[in-house]
Amino acid sequence: MEYSAGVHANLYGNDTRWNWSYVRGFSVGNSNTTVDGLQLFDNGNFGIWDFETYGMEQVGIIKGPASVTYGGSSPGGLFNMTTKRPTSQTVREVQLQGGTDSFKSAAIDIGGQADGQEKVTFRLTALARDRDLPANYTWSKRTFIAPSLGWQPDKDTNITFQAHYLKDRLAGGGQALKVYYPNHSLYGFSEKLNLGENGWGGYEREQYYFGYLLDHTVNKVWTLHQNFRYGQVDMRYNMTGSTLQEDGRTLKRTAYIYDETLDAYTFDTYGEAKWTGGAVEHTALVGIDYRHADWTNRYVKWAITDLDIYDLNYTGSVTEVYAPVIYKAKAKQTGIYLQDQMKFGGKWVATVSGRQDWYQLNGVNPQTGDKTTIDQDAFTGRAGLVYHATSELSPYISYSESFEPQSGADRNKNPFKPTTGRQYELGVQYEPQNRNARFTAAVFDLRRQNVLTADPLNTENEYYNVQTGEVTSKGLELEANVALSNLNLTASYTLLNAKTTKSNTAAEVGLRTTGVPRQSASLWADYAVPGTKLKGLGIGAGVRYIGPTYFSANTVRLGGVVVADAQLHYETAGWRYALNVRNVFDKQYQTYAYSTYGVAGEGRAVLLTATHRW
Repeated sequence: MEYSAGVHANLYGNDTRWNWSYVRGFSVGNSNTTVDGLQLFDNGNFGIWDFETYGMEQVGIIKGPASVTYGGSSPGGLFNMTTKRPTSQTVREVQLQGGTDSFKSAAIDIGGQADGQEKVTFRLTALARDRDLPANYTWSKRTFIAPSLGWQPDKDTNITFQAHYLKDRLAGGGQALKVYYPNHSLYGFSEKLNLGENGWGGYEREQYYFGYLLDHTVNKVWTLHQNFRYGQVDMRYNMTGSTLQEDGRTLKRTAYIYDETLDAYTFDTYGEAKWTGGAVEHTALVGIDYRHADWTNRYVKWAITDLDIYDLNYTGSVTEVYAPVIYKAKAKQTGIYLQDQMKFGGKWVATVSGRQDWYQLNGVNPQTGDKTTIDQDAFTGRAGLVYHATSELSPYISYSESFEPQSGADRNKNPFKPTTGRQYELGVQYEPQNRNARFTAAVFDLRRQNVLTADPLNTENEYYNVQTGEVTSKGLELEANVALSNLNLTASYTLLNAKTTKSNTAAEVGLRTTGVPRQSASLWADYAVPGTKLKGLGIGAGVRYIGPTYFSANTVRLGGVVVADAQLHYETAGWRYALNVRNVFDKQYQTYAYSTYGVAGEGRAVLLTATHRW
């Protein structure tokens, strides 16, 4: 992801709990991830789904608004993942890894025919990982297993049954390292200082899902598809907060427990039709999808023993307090959609899509009786046109929309409407003949609208909002992928102007979007050493540039940074060995900032991988 145009990944440094990224200037994380075309709700807090990339066949990015396909989502786009599925081809792989921070991992991927006739196939992917984290006395462990079974009862029908289990345990919570600024009370102390309670604080997530993917060919025109998934997330987060006292050494500490459970399911049923009408070839989709989730959040905080930062005396235990339910909610979203892709004139491809969504959320705090109700609907559309000028050159133009549900109401108790996104994009793709190469360029104007901003009628103690705010991201993206006889090259460049363009607070207009660099670039080269004596040996090297970023209403600026990566790999007799080094020169930098501290970027990391396939 870090070598892709328009993507600012690992925004929160070494934080191992979730994916923190920006795409085209807008936040796109775990909650904006589809797996095999399905997206599950999360609870909007800490109970968030995560997915193991070793279990994925492909991880891609849908850039720009995608609500016409997936319903409510970020205007920046989506991470689009495809799992490893059953295959009639035999798959046997074992992988071992070891590296810095006591990193250890073992994984297996096996699959093939279960009956010898290709009617029943299987796949099993599993992984166990263990590593230390940067802060003192912190570590993480992950267990992952994903079995799947494919069945072809006849030539027209395929069904894949899937299951997934993942468990994370992170001592200390898995948060990234903090770099304290001079205006912070802990300025001068090591970022590795653990201010929690050794042996107590931590983040645990246990999740599972199961479902199926069904495809059935009805006739020469129609194919039916139905995908279903049900899953659950159980999350427990024990953490501590602290305040340095006037003596400059005593920390008053508070313990917090977040205990959250999420149950969710989703299904998507659609028909695909292919036919020719006159001189136009049509590929049409018509479908309906539904998402549902129930969640319960528990929370409590209380004072625990003080800590002397000059004489760390951890007790190793905390007397826990009962965490009551502070929020229960039920959410559902129904969408109906239609798309037609039309090929005509031998060179033109036009795509038109439309979708109507209905979203509802009902929540309550049992402690106070406060209720949250959202009942919103949105129509989103997409239109695109590609012109294959030659067999090599294809310019295109597109327009797309998105929406995200918005809670709350204005001063007159009128419920807010969804926030919306809309994007105009113009681009070109060039694939030279007789060359394994691809070059792309795109310019876009992406806007999030209906953004909350202060009501201009507010008096001194009023804090009402209205939906007249707007955030705009205009950009240029360039990408190149070239494969020569012994050399593969990947390059990208992004120019991005992301800022607030409408707000009732005059000082906010023109502020750059938090954490979004104006410029970023990357280059990766992989060279296969020629000759019979060194056959199988390859060397890779890359460099990433992230431009300056702004935070805290543009009062904090982080300078740009250049980070180098390298790889040495060797293949022989069914084995592949790879030595990867991230941040080769151990560049010290920050990826995110608050008013009094920054978030440390990932330091040098060395990883040795041995993979055997047979």
